[in-house]
Amino acid sequence: PARVAVAAAAGALSLLAAAACGDAGSDDARTVVHVWHGFTEADGDVVQQIADDFNSSQDEYRVDVEVNPWNVISDKLMPAVKAGNGPDLVAQGVDAGQGYVNRGVFRSVEDFYADPANETDTYYEHVVDYGVYGGEHYAVPMGFAPFGVWYDEDVFEEAGITTFPRTWDEMIELAERLTVDDDGDGEPERYGLSLGIKTPTILPSLLQADGGEVYSGGEVTLDTPGNVASLERWRDAYSGGWGPTNVSLPEAVDLFKAGKAAMTVIGPWMIGIADSVDLDVGVFEVPAGTEKVAAPSAANYWWLTAQADDRVTAGAYAFMRYFNSHDAQVTWGLKANYPPNRTDITDDELAANPYVATMQSFVPHTYIPLA
Repeated sequence: PARVAVAAAAGALSLLAAAACGDAGSDDARTVVHVWHGFTEADGDVVQQIADDFNSSQDEYRVDVEVNPWNVISDKLMPAVKAGNGPDLVAQGVDAGQGYVNRGVFRSVEDFYADPANETDTYYEHVVDYGVYGGEHYAVPMGFAPFGVWYDEDVFEEAGITTFPRTWDEMIELAERLTVDDDGDGEPERYGLSLGIKTPTILPSLLQADGGEVYSGGEVTLDTPGNVASLERWRDAYSGGWGPTNVSLPEAVDLFKAGKAAMTVIGPWMIGIADSVDLDVGVFEVPAGTEKVAAPSAANYWWLTAQADDRVTAGAYAFMRYFNSHDAQVTWGLKANYPPNRTDITDDELAANPYVATMQSFVPHTYIPLA
C-alpha cells in the first residue's frame, strides 16, 4: 500500500508539472500565452484564425484566446493580473492603457521595438507613438480603424457625383445639394450629411483640421481664439440645414442606414452595418479643414501585462511579431476590415477588399481623439 501511495503521488506530481507547461490533461507542453480581447464579430474570428495559424507555425508557444465584452475586461483586468490569473497579453485602447501603465499592470515592450526581427520599422510612426509614455514603448499596434466619409452609392449615382470633396467647404456644399426637404418644413426627408457631433470623436478632428487642439501641453485648449473661430464657423455652417444637430455617432449612423442621410462619418465597421441592411456604400477620405486633413480613429493595441514571466513574454513577443507579419496583416485587412498596421502592403494585395484598400491611405491623416 505504501508503494501504491508513493506511485500515486508521483503520478499526481507529473500531472501538475504537465499542467504548468500546458493545459491539464493535454500532451501539449508548449509555453501558454493567455490573450484577452473583446472582438465579438467577424474581426474576433480573424484574431482566432491568426492565433491558430501561429500555433500551427511553431512548437514552442501556444496562444490561448479568451473573448470577453470590453466592459467585462475593464472590470476583471486589474484584479485578475494582480492575482496572476489574468491575461499575459490584452487588447486595449491607449486611453485606458496609460492608466494601467501608471498602476503597474502593463509592462514596457521597449525590447520588442529594439529587435529588428520584429520589423517595427514598417509600422506607422504616429500609430506607434500613441503607445509611448515617458519616452518608452508600452504598446504594439493591433487594430487601427480610421474614420472615412461613407456615402450611399445610389444617391451619388442619381445625383451624377463622380468626384469627391477635398475640403470641408466643398463637403458642406455637397451636403446642401443632397439634402431633400420636399415640403419645406425645415425637417428634411433626407439630410446631405449626418455627423455624430454630440459624440466626442468628431469635434476634436474638426478643430485639428483647422490647426487647433482640444488638449495640448497638459492643458485644455478648447477656448483658444483659433478654436473659437472654428466653432463659430461650424455653428454658422449648420444653419444651412444640411445635417441634424446634437446627434450622437450611433444616431447619425442610424439616419444614414435608414436612407435619411446621404453621407456619414464613421470607421470601417460601416461595412458590416451596410451589409446588414443591404445598403450599397462607398467611402472617401474625410476632407481637409483650413489647415490639414484630420480625421478621428478608433484603435486597440496589444499590451503585455505584469503577470507575464520571461518565457511567456518571449511567447507574447513571438505572437505579436506573427500578428503584424506581412502575410497575417494581409489576412487581417481582407477579412477583419481593418487597414494593415504595416506600411509595406500594397493596394493590389488588398484588392479583394476594395474598402480596406481605399482606407489604407487614410491612416496617415487619422488620429486617436482624447476620450
